[in-house]
Amino acid sequence: MLYRLRKIYRPEIFQGGLQKRNYFEGWYFKIIDRNAAKIYAVIPGVSISGIKSNSHSFIQVMDGTNATSQYFRFDFKDFNYSGRQFNASIGNNFFSADKMHLDISQGGQKIKADLKFHNTHPWPKSPFAPGAMGWYAFVPFMECYHGVVSMSHNIKGSADFGRGYTDFTGGKGYIEKDWGKSFPAGWIWLQSNHFKNAGTSLMLSVARIPWLKKTFTGFICGLLLNENIHIFATYNGSKIKQLDFSANEFCCIIQRGSSRLKISASRKESAELASPLMGAMDGRINESIDAKVEIEYIGGKKDNKQKTELYRDSGFAAGLEIVNPEVLK
Repeated sequence: MLYRLRKIYRPEIFQGGLQKRNYFEGWYFKIIDRNAAKIYAVIPGVSISGIKSNSHSFIQVMDGTNATSQYFRFDFKDFNYSGRQFNASIGNNFFSADKMHLDISQGGQKIKADLKFHNTHPWPKSPFAPGAMGWYAFVPFMECYHGVVSMSHNIKGSADFGRGYTDFTGGKGYIEKDWGKSFPAGWIWLQSNHFKNAGTSLMLSVARIPWLKKTFTGFICGLLLNENIHIFATYNGSKIKQLDFSANEFCCIIQRGSSRLKISASRKESAELASPLMGAMDGRINESIDAKVEIEYIGGKKDNKQKTELYRDSGFAAGLEIVNPEVLK
């Protein structure tokens, strides 16, 4: 019982059990160099399918600059984790909230990295909202759960993704995760921490959620602004007032009380990534991590004398996925 509570209140640690079936869990590390010339996503995880022989651990690497991806498969037993803190390893590769070490050599491909993360910005927690899922974290039958480990942080170190070493010192990163059985039937996901205002970061996830015998469109959005994370989410009473989309762009307006956030984003090149279906990594999605985004935030009045806060900004090097968005209407 104590371990179950610890996992709920520490969504960054491994949430599953290695005896489960039809289960996946993965972390998403976005790393960008100082000049935003090199953009990568590293996705370590574990896939436990209904067929035991198909279960394995993996590391996906996405090159956002060249819109390519690689999938490195490891033995299921190569995955190890801590039940007390976010420490996970796959073979000689190590992942945590403050560091990442890569040492991959498969199929003629070699990837090496030693990166440290500092000045992290974890998602706020409270007794009834232990992470980005809010009170939905306590619901035991969700198809997919989502966590944000760090909205934005600084990077120190270097990495070679097969194209020579890059110094990532002075760059920025982002870490999130997903776990459950399958990704939703449709969703829009957006993330960027490269805005004109260097301290701004944005994350948005809109998805079609199975709920008992019905479904609904739920969403989570965090805007890091002036060291504060403003949360717009289904669980705190926020509403989507407008949602327009096409294959490569979208626009939405989200309202919470007197606060309002407008987001517009578009992408060009994208790479194919493997995604989970009943635990097996058999699905395929397209993701861009060089998309562009525009935001307009209107903060609610704190009292009758204070004017409403208005903030506009534009971002780049954004991660963007638009998958079957028609089901969100």
